[in-house]
Amino acid sequence: MTNRFALGVFFVALYVVVSAAGEVYAAAYSQQADTFVALLLSFAVVCLTFNLMPCRETGEAGEATVAKWSLLVFVALNVVTAISWIGLFIGLQYAEPAIVVAFMVALGPTATVWLNALIRRQGAPPASDIVVSVTIATIGSYMVWISASGDAGVEWGARSSFGILLAIVAGLSLALTNILVKLLFDRGFSGRQVLAHRFYGTILLLLGLVDHSSIVPEISQHWSAITTIGLSTIIVPLLLIQQGIRRVEPYTVNMVLSTAPIITFLFQYFDSRIVPSLHTFVGNVLITAVAVSNIYLHYRRSA
Repeated sequence: MTNRFALGVFFVALYVVVSAAGEVYAAAYSQQADTFVALLLSFAVVCLTFNLMPCRETGEAGEATVAKWSLLVFVALNVVTAISWIGLFIGLQYAEPAIVVAFMVALGPTATVWLNALIRRQGAPPASDIVVSVTIATIGSYMVWISASGDAGVEWGARSSFGILLAIVAGLSLALTNILVKLLFDRGFSGRQVLAHRFYGTILLLLGLVDHSSIVPEISQHWSAITTIGLSTIIVPLLLIQQGIRRVEPYTVNMVLSTAPIITFLFQYFDSRIVPSLHTFVGNVLITAVAVSNIYLHYRRSA
């Protein structure tokens, strides 16, 4: 149990580092090019790759049959996956990446506590989990004040509030996404099956958002950036996070994800358009400190 838990936390932590670097890079790229083209191509590659992979699973779970109940879960997963990913990248375009990530992960644990109890019927969450979730949500409110008062690393503009609103919606959707993926794993579905069928909604939404006439020019001019964004923000992180979700509970996943803001803040030093903000740093440190403390408590309980 201890080794399984530690390995799960390691995969999620590695996901945080890789995706943080990719998100800062994507935020800078989106100021001068069409990020939706990169996302569309990346999700299409992921979907096609895992649909063409052999059905034989080398992991812990085998292949499960898609029944009526699981079909409904897959439909819901497609919807919330599309909302979380599109909301994240629009938010990155209009607001400071570290604050966008903070909004997403601050809401995650709070929402997961109650959604997990409701959907997976595990009963009322422990009081300590509730306290930690409320604390992180409170720090998230502090981050709202930072942005609105103009103390963030990116200047507050007309679209900033829209970007943060999408980050909040994306955070709630991400919490629900983790639970739905865990439900499918609990019913015997493999990582290959989940990755093969969870992005249809995202691809359809991107097809509606992208400028079709810009796809070929965008690829020819920015193919290296598109490849970097696809690998660092989607393909590699997805493989890592699914291995983490398989081994630990959704609440633990969200707690590790709560360390993402401080990691993202550090990567922002490589983006010249972002001015380092002490207020953002304090908010990110507070969220990270609470998250890491709670992970340690969960680890002690599982030992």
